[in-house]
Amino acid sequence: MITTYRRNLLAALGLALIAVDGSPTFAADPTAAAKPNADKILREASATLAAARQFSFKAHRFMDASLLVGRDVPEDAQIEVTVQRPNKVLADVKSQEGERQVFADGNNFSLVDAKMNLYATVPMHTSLDGLVDKMDEKYGFTPPLAEFVLSNPYKEFHRQARTVSYLGQVTIDGGSPNSTSVDCHHLLLSGHAVEAELWVGVNDHLIRKLVATFNDRPGNPQVRIEFSDWNLAANVTAGQFTYVPPPEALKIPMKTTADMAAAPATTETK
Repeated sequence: MITTYRRNLLAALGLALIAVDGSPTFAADPTAAAKPNADKILREASATLAAARQFSFKAHRFMDASLLVGRDVPEDAQIEVTVQRPNKVLADVKSQEGERQVFADGNNFSLVDAKMNLYATVPMHTSLDGLVDKMDEKYGFTPPLAEFVLSNPYKEFHRQARTVSYLGQVTIDGGSPNSTSVDCHHLLLSGHAVEAELWVGVNDHLIRKLVATFNDRPGNPQVRIEFSDWNLAANVTAGQFTYVPPPEALKIPMKTTADMAAAPATTETK
């Protein structure tokens, strides 16, 4: 199955900042008088993605092993995500474990293991926001990089973070072989247990890089994500978000968190 997120990881990576409401701003950086407004930069990133009704991007994600459930080696994954608001997402994850895919078309959610030729499909009549909430609550995981397709993760992230600070302007690699370097605002978002560095494009207001450090865990493990190939006017069709299994694919049930919690107890009573 696709690598599961722990709840605090979901909160730490809730930096998509896609839409903005009337939430209060982060606590001010006392040295920020002469610096660009870090919270304003986050809101600009949010507004940019909020205006895109269908978009796509690529990401290279490296996750330390201690942040992964049931794993003793880190994850190194290439991820492609395509979105059509309000309720469709397609994600493809290639890593050392193989290839996994997620399809959600507003009616059903499908999880596919391309290497094993296995899939699971469950009814899921909901928006993208509802999809993330329901999958996390019932099945204990969310689609890859789901934080970057939500309609308003800014509000949730604000609840987790205490301060946001401006660290300066830097130039970073564009993230793909044919891309040029990108001038970025470098931000630091600090919470109780997690610090997240975020790089946001100066000209396009797109998120280019994220590094989250978990200070409450031994060794201070990290998640590092580099974003590239943003397309805010992606050419998509509704049909591409619906999984059509090939004849040889084997359908399996998608276990809920309740199923998995009950499994050890069932084994012990036999």
